[in-house]
Amino acid sequence: MTDPIKKTLNVPMRPKDAFDLFTEKLGKWWPVDSHSLSAAEGDLPQDVQVEPRVGGHIVETKQNGETGRWGTITHWDRGAALGVSWYVGRPQDEATDVLIVFTPTDTGTRVDLTHSGFDRLADTAMHGNYAKGWDMVLGHCFHSYTLRMAVVL
Repeated sequence: MTDPIKKTLNVPMRPKDAFDLFTEKLGKWWPVDSHSLSAAEGDLPQDVQVEPRVGGHIVETKQNGETGRWGTITHWDRGAALGVSWYVGRPQDEATDVLIVFTPTDTGTRVDLTHSGFDRLADTAMHGNYAKGWDMVLGHCFHSYTLRMAVVL
């Protein structure tokens, strides 16, 4: 069994604000130039949206208007937790599981990400790729965005 990937960071805002930035502004902070369906085709997406409900999807709209799903929302507790069946660029039956939990702290919010289910994938290198990728996506991109937005909030 492959161990889940676990990442944690602290952001200087309330859990509801951090959750809302994560979900409502995903297309603003996510590194779509390197981590998107469009990037794999040498382009940038028009938009990336999160449908805010269990059963909703994370949807990328490409420059030509076509859409592609990154995942399906499996858990939606606004301000507290987001779960996603994650299959960007793969068939849905090869989905892995991402859970992001937003916990209040004295100075803001602790964001804990757990990415599991890698045993469903034939390519075991994906685990290492995602471990490095989440460092950049969550640890750098989301964290930097929250620092900029905390000044505004």
